[in-house]
Amino acid sequence: MPKIKRQHNATPEQGSVLVAILVIMLFLSVVISSLIVLATANLTRARSRIYLLQAQYAAESGADAAIAQLNAGNDTYSGSATEVLILTNPQYKSTYTMSVTTGATSKQKIITATGRVYAPANASTASFVRKIEVVAERSSISTSSSMVSRNIIETSSGVKNIQGKDIYVNGYINMNKNTTNLIAENIIVAGKNTGATNCSIGGTGNLIKPSSFATAGQTKTNLNLAYNNCISPPGNSTNTDFNVLANQNNISKIQSTFIPWSQYMDSSYQNSPGGCSDWTTGSFPRNIPSTGNTKKTHYPDSGSNVNTSCGSSGDLTLASGQYNIKDNVHIRANLCATTACTPTFYNPDTGAAGVKFVFVEGTINFDSLTTATGSGPIVFVTYGADPAAKSSVCTYGGSLYVGNNGNTSAPAAYLLAQNGLCLDKTKFSSSPALGGLSGKNIYVATNSGSPFDLYLDTQFPVSSIPVDLSWHASRYRRL
Repeated sequence: MPKIKRQHNATPEQGSVLVAILVIMLFLSVVISSLIVLATANLTRARSRIYLLQAQYAAESGADAAIAQLNAGNDTYSGSATEVLILTNPQYKSTYTMSVTTGATSKQKIITATGRVYAPANASTASFVRKIEVVAERSSISTSSSMVSRNIIETSSGVKNIQGKDIYVNGYINMNKNTTNLIAENIIVAGKNTGATNCSIGGTGNLIKPSSFATAGQTKTNLNLAYNNCISPPGNSTNTDFNVLANQNNISKIQSTFIPWSQYMDSSYQNSPGGCSDWTTGSFPRNIPSTGNTKKTHYPDSGSNVNTSCGSSGDLTLASGQYNIKDNVHIRANLCATTACTPTFYNPDTGAAGVKFVFVEGTINFDSLTTATGSGPIVFVTYGADPAAKSSVCTYGGSLYVGNNGNTSAPAAYLLAQNGLCLDKTKFSSSPALGGLSGKNIYVATNSGSPFDLYLDTQFPVSSIPVDLSWHASRYRRL
């Protein structure tokens, strides 16, 4: 019989395996596709987050740039509506725009900055945008002292005694006669006289500790110097009268003593109705501002720089009578530039809270200066350049000048010059004689003991006079 060939058909089990393989392959395909989609989505999301972060950084750069403009003295800076390029490459570019507006007071600015990222870099519209708001405020990191110089304090050979509470100098102190005595509780000097053996304090005078200290518990004068103390004693050595820290490398310098009038005179202050006539007409004492004109103390208006309409071609000459300073004042003129004057001033408000500022866009030329008995503190601030006419008597400039016609007795007056401050053979009839002194340079040529020497009021509220005013971010939010 012939052999019968048997056919081998696929078993049900074999079919099940094939189906399982197909299902698994389909599942893996779905999983892989999902992973690819998820990875792509994550990559896109990460890329978007990076670009949004870059847009935020760009906006913050805009806010920083606005604050830098304000700190450069451009108080009227309003921002940039034109996009400023921050970064560019083939993949993207980032830019910012920002606006600056005045906040609730003149010491507050609202900065609105928008950062944009264009991806790719040649895109016509921004793909990612961040907008922020920064509130910037102007305040100081320090306050003034009895004597502050951003460069040099120099005394002439005729000076006998100078006394104050605290003295702060960026450059150095130099005394020119062995009978000159410098008396203070604390002296800080951040520089040196390069021509005198690296002296922070040098010359031929004497350092004397006060007979009594305004600071409770203090018994020695503190000297904190960036270089050598060339006045001996004490030299660089601590003794029974002095604590001496010499050759210190961590003493910071004062960056600015500039105080804009807008720091104390906001938009509620107005122009004087009569221009500068408050100063030149009427019987004495003359009220500044005149009666019925509260806060109208811009003379002649709230702009900047000397205005020729005030006084005689921008020279406002004061009489020898009394001027009652009843509010902060801004004068767009030189005071007594042509003819030195001998005025008396009075502030009816006492104490640190009652300090009045007199901002003078030009220079001050006093023959002598008086503050009436019981006067509250007055700070005179000059912005003018050192006049050439004072160069022969004021070695380091005299934009704020006090001469020797009559006796100065102004313990309620603090004199602050953006340029040179010069006391030229000045005579004093009281002790203390002045509230304090501050300038780019201070040159003291006072008339020794006739009848008093230069004593500065240790109780003057110098804490109300800011140093190193600057704008800084106080609040931040994302819009």
